[in-house]
Amino acid sequence: MSAGLFAGALAPFAQTLVVDEQRAVIAVPELLQPVTLDRLLLRVYGPELMPEKRPVLVSQFAKYYFMQFIAPVVVASLVDDVSWPLGLDEVAFAVSERGLLDGVRFLGDSFSVVPSSDPFMRFGPLVAHVQSVIDALSAYGGVGASVFWSSAGDYLETCLRRLEAVSDVSLESGYGLLREHLQPDGRRNPLFNTITYIERPPRRQRRSCCLSYQVEWVGRCEHCPLQG
Repeated sequence: MSAGLFAGALAPFAQTLVVDEQRAVIAVPELLQPVTLDRLLLRVYGPELMPEKRPVLVSQFAKYYFMQFIAPVVVASLVDDVSWPLGLDEVAFAVSERGLLDGVRFLGDSFSVVPSSDPFMRFGPLVAHVQSVIDALSAYGGVGASVFWSSAGDYLETCLRRLEAVSDVSLESGYGLLREHLQPDGRRNPLFNTITYIERPPRRQRRSCCLSYQVEWVGRCEHCPLQG
């Protein structure tokens, strides 16, 4: 499906797609196994940090995941009303020699999305996928789910702002994921207000800290809610 999408100014949104069919990838169910996560985080961060700083490291892992996964899904949906199947076993990631996630491949055939402005109808499969990933990472890392939802919301909001700058497509349903307090079934929307803009001092801010400040060389996120 990707061959006919992401043309012109939209090309940067496809940079994380693994289109080389010969490149090895790891399906998400295997990627989220504790033994796989242990191996990758140890390779990236070394025994000085792993497993002592596992909560911080798994939070950073989630950032790489959402950075590579969310943008192509959101842009394909908003611009062309299409998506890939997003079950966990239908998504895979390449891994660099260093152990970092290095691109996403969607394993299933494409299908048309119901062109609805309702954010939870259009992006229901995306939210369900992210929920499953967060459940697994939260259990593995001993990290509150709000940390991961703030990272997912961060990359979603960044994607929407970037898309707004290069396209006149309606972003209503995308921003709805960040602005609706409740889901249609009455449950709390975990993406609600994950990113806000503070007037004094003027800055963009995450709802929940990503924990990066706990490792000196990783440093504090520029959108950290803990800065005064």
